[in-house]
Amino acid sequence: MKSCVLTANYECDAAKVWLYLTNPVLNHWRTDITETEIDPEGVRRTDTHKDGSKTQITYTRREKPRAVSCTFSHGRQTGTFTAILLGGQGNASLECTFEIDGLGMFDKAHKHLQPVLDMLEKALA
Repeated sequence: MKSCVLTANYECDAAKVWLYLTNPVLNHWRTDITETEIDPEGVRRTDTHKDGSKTQITYTRREKPRAVSCTFSHGRQTGTFTAILLGGQGNASLECTFEIDGLGMFDKAHKHLQPVLDMLEKALA
């Protein structure tokens, strides 16, 4: 299992960051996802990527607008993601913990999370 911790700062309310994190098709901010299916309880989500692959996500914690945790599987890769939001109106700090299993020997966990945070930064700008 490989893991990383990344921190990002945004000049907007923490509730807006939380909303985008839990809804990847909001304003099409996740450019790598074409469709998202959310179960009626809001606990499970299936994201369909442009290449046709799917990511299964199960939320284990959703505290609006302070924290979100989930487990995921994408092909042979499985892992966990936890995001904690700090800050008030006007600025938010996001601290993410990302653990992933099923990567190659030289692959790094942060290379899978950083592009998502970059897309989030563009969406919130």
